[in-house]
Amino acid sequence: MAVKAMPLCDRVQLRCRQIPGDKQDALRFLICARPRRGYAEGMSWPTGINLERLEPETRAGDSGGANAEAVAAAQLETEIIVESLSNGWSAQAGNTAHVMARLGDHVGFEPPTGDPATPYGRYLGRPIIGRDSRIDGGVYIGRKPREAIVVDMVRGGLLDSVYRNWLRELEGHAPMWPWQHLTAGRKRAVQRYVQHHIGTLSRALVNRLLPFDRHVVAQVASEHTLGPDDKVRLDVYLRRRGGVCRHQVCLLGALLERLVLEGWAEGRVSIDRKFVPRQYSHAWVRWTDGEGRVWILDAAQDVWGLLETFEPERRWFYAREDE
Repeated sequence: MAVKAMPLCDRVQLRCRQIPGDKQDALRFLICARPRRGYAEGMSWPTGINLERLEPETRAGDSGGANAEAVAAAQLETEIIVESLSNGWSAQAGNTAHVMARLGDHVGFEPPTGDPATPYGRYLGRPIIGRDSRIDGGVYIGRKPREAIVVDMVRGGLLDSVYRNWLRELEGHAPMWPWQHLTAGRKRAVQRYVQHHIGTLSRALVNRLLPFDRHVVAQVASEHTLGPDDKVRLDVYLRRRGGVCRHQVCLLGALLERLVLEGWAEGRVSIDRKFVPRQYSHAWVRWTDGEGRVWILDAAQDVWGLLETFEPERRWFYAREDE
């Protein structure tokens, strides 16, 4: 686990300076206690963030014709930015705003019109999924061009079947006596069961149906010849049983949202995400339960719990700007 070798303000100043050739020695001091098993390989930080399970934005050294000194400088810049993740610095909200700006004049993009059902506009006829927006029926688009994930239970299909099967499991495990023959009683029993076991239930479901697997994502992109922002249904990844954080949050977010809409759970569901400039993006499900408590459900990082119980560094990473 990394240790903080100097205060955050000093690390920021060091990052901003123009340091000559001895910068490697200066920066090595910052990371002397870090296991060096290869950049971003299985490293853990005070926040518990697994860098291999974040979505890369760009990687240092990809400039091709750059000279060795420039590449080394970029790699050292990367070290500083990643080190800063240990206390939440540089993790920024605003992914969906970046999506809207990036799409810009794209023929398939319809800007917001003030309709509360489409607060971020539409892409190829579907509402864009963002913070606090409706998930089912929408399309999830990356801050950087990737596939556009369609979440749709209205037409039926595998995602709808997954929901129905999960609901039957919840009804089967929720203690229902003495209300088992009354619809209202069954719903209340499931509500209590979900609220008390949301972390365990969500973890088991996602790990069983859509475990973290980058190879599946690459295979789907190749087999379906997906270009930047090409639409593909979430069902495709469910059939292949693999995805990364963006697929996992679409699955869990849509299922929880439907539980709430149909009265089997209480509260509000949102897909939240942040990014570290030029480095990583990440997404998770935020569920505000019937008592107003905020739960963070992050399958890729295996984080399941109440935001208020997190240590300050982890809470900073997952919290919204006003929290």
